Formats: sequence, C-alpha cells, structure tokens
Amino acid sequence: MKKRITLSSCRWQLAILLLLAVFLLGMGTSMFLSFERGSRVTDADYYQNGLNYAKTKSGAYNPGLEWGMTASLSGSDLQVRVHDDKGGAVAGGRLLFETRNGNEKEVLTLAETAPGVFVAPWPNSGQGELRGELLFTKGEAVASQKVVFFN
Repeated sequence: MKKRITLSSCRWQLAILLLLAVFLLGMGTSMFLSFERGSRVTDADYYQNGLNYAKTKSGAYNPGLEWGMTASLSGSDLQVRVHDDKGGAVAGGRLLFETRNGNEKEVLTLAETAPGVFVAPWPNSGQGELRGELLFTKGEAVASQKVVFFN
C-alpha cells in the first residue's frame, strides 16, 4: 500500500524548514554583528575599562568618593559639615536632605552658612525619628550618606 502525500503535509514540512532557515539566518546575523562590532566586555583592553570604572562622564575621578559628611542637630536646626579626606571644608556645593514618609518624598535644601557648613530648619515631619539621605553635589562630584536623626 502506497502512502499518499497530501498538500497539508507538504505545508507542514515547508513551515518547519522555513522556521529552521529563519533561526539559522538570525544566528548567523547575530554572530556576524558580535564579531564585527564587539563590546567593551570583549575589548582587548577590557581590564583597563574595569580599572577606570570609577571615572565620571568627563573622564575625571569623582573626588566626592573621598568626602565625608558630619550631621548634627543644633537647637532646632539641622547642621551638616562637608569635609574632604584630610578634614578640610568642601565649600561651594549644593546639599539636599531627602526623606520618605510612606510613598511621599520630601526634599530639604540646606543653605551654606560658612565654608563647608550647611544649615536648614528641622522639618515639621521629623517628629521623633527621621531617616533620609544627604546628597552633596559640586560640579560633577557627588557624595551621599544615609542618616537617622532622633529628636
């Protein structure tokens, strides 16, 4: 008995061959692109890219990585001193204190009263415990520190 080949069985075979051809074409294209263009991970000097990861957009080292902040409550004011790794004041930047109450984010801007000393009135939402993050920026340099205050 001969097995009859129908038109519908030919369609399935063609569909499977077409899917296989599309897959192979896609694999070939992605392999070609990866060999031609590459990425920083596969660069010949990938080790240097890892060593210089701490660079900013302009290529300069972020000095904010070495800055520190000392926060305290001075009466009814929040006072923060920004200093470098040698203890010298870092003047002329912008300091924000960001807090969260549930889903609400409150940002308090501190004003510079002396070189490297920033002051702002204690926020009304800060009854008892107040958690947040100090964010100091000066040019491209950035320093941040998480803090908890008890009033």
